[in-house]
Amino acid sequence: MANVRHFGAAGDGTTDDTDAFEHALQEGDGLIEVPRGDYVLTRPLVVPLDKLGRFSLSGLGGQGRLVMRAAGPAVHLLGTHAGTADPTQVSDRVWSQQRFPHLEGIEIVGAHEQADGIRLEGTMQATLARILIRRCRVAIHLVRRNRNVIVDSCHIYHSRRLGIWLDGVNMHQINIHGCHISYCPAGGIRVERSEVRNVQICSNDIEYNYDAGLEDCADVLLDARQGTIREGTMVGNTIQARESKGGANVRMLAIQAPSAGAVGMWTIAGNLLGSQETVLHLVGCRGVTLTGNALYSGYRYALLAQQCQNLIVCGNSIDRNSDYPGPSTDQVAFEDCRQVVVQGTVVEHAHPGGRVEASVTLHGCENVLMTGCQILAARRRGLLIGQCRHVRIADCIVRAPAKAADYLCAAEIQNADATVSVSGSLDKGTLGDVVRSAGQ
Repeated sequence: MANVRHFGAAGDGTTDDTDAFEHALQEGDGLIEVPRGDYVLTRPLVVPLDKLGRFSLSGLGGQGRLVMRAAGPAVHLLGTHAGTADPTQVSDRVWSQQRFPHLEGIEIVGAHEQADGIRLEGTMQATLARILIRRCRVAIHLVRRNRNVIVDSCHIYHSRRLGIWLDGVNMHQINIHGCHISYCPAGGIRVERSEVRNVQICSNDIEYNYDAGLEDCADVLLDARQGTIREGTMVGNTIQARESKGGANVRMLAIQAPSAGAVGMWTIAGNLLGSQETVLHLVGCRGVTLTGNALYSGYRYALLAQQCQNLIVCGNSIDRNSDYPGPSTDQVAFEDCRQVVVQGTVVEHAHPGGRVEASVTLHGCENVLMTGCQILAARRRGLLIGQCRHVRIADCIVRAPAKAADYLCAAEIQNADATVSVSGSLDKGTLGDVVRSAGQ
């Protein structure tokens, strides 16, 4: 073992310990121990795995702290793996020298505005466990190419910009599990300009990743406008924030036609999501299933789906958290979507939301089935269906609010033909159950 103190590190929070760490890398046996102390770094600790061999860094239960006082990552794991995760594409040298680089039990603090925590590049089976990273520009930064990454039981807290950033990376198999990712103003988990498959975001607390002075913040952003992001799950997380302009708890974006499926084949299940302008925002997605989620305090939208295809929205609760008073509209809107099933979902408006035209809106959609849902304390309309084809709404309950001064009807159908039908247990509104009109 290479205890950094045996290589000259002081760990006193003042002395520059960069040389001692590099000495330990070059002369040690691949396992660096960082005992209790504050170790100042003034340049990135680059770990060329192909040259140095199998590598592990341990902070001995969180006692060791790295204080990064320069731009760049405190620890840069640099591998050469260029294949996939298929064992036949992993070279013998990668297996012998580079597999499974491991960082655990360390704290990293950014003491420079451009300091990052950990950068992964060209790695195979990199594992980050029980790490605290705070005040870094980016806590965990994945670039170029990586395979089979695990981020487990980490605290990613109060970043200057981002928590976990997949940035222009070809990335298959990443598991983010059991972490706290919070107070990162530009986003908790962000994927951009990347080719990504097999993403598991499970059992995390992802919250307050927003900045009131920034637009379009998102706790989780999957941006496939310059790439693809497919085959993922987001299960059992708490994802919440505060309202910010254009903000969302989860945003999935593509500009390609939905049939291209640049972002999709995702399951979002069993999560608690809320307290943003939009809770779930889907654009250009294909093959997304939303089931068993609790959504609350969408100050504009609980769910906004635009130009999506093959969506399943089943068994969700769109309700309130009584600890958070204040107006929220919690609208559900589908715009220019195809092949949508909405089933067994409850929408109950517990707070006033201003003049909102409808609780659920379908506009320009085709092939939509909505059954067994409840819309309670509805807005001016329970459902507003405009310029749609092949839509069936059946066996739903729509109820007016107690004070229904501006409530119009359970459902209004505008500019639609006979392929749009609404039937079942609807409340009698001011103008009746269902109104057909030419619209405005």
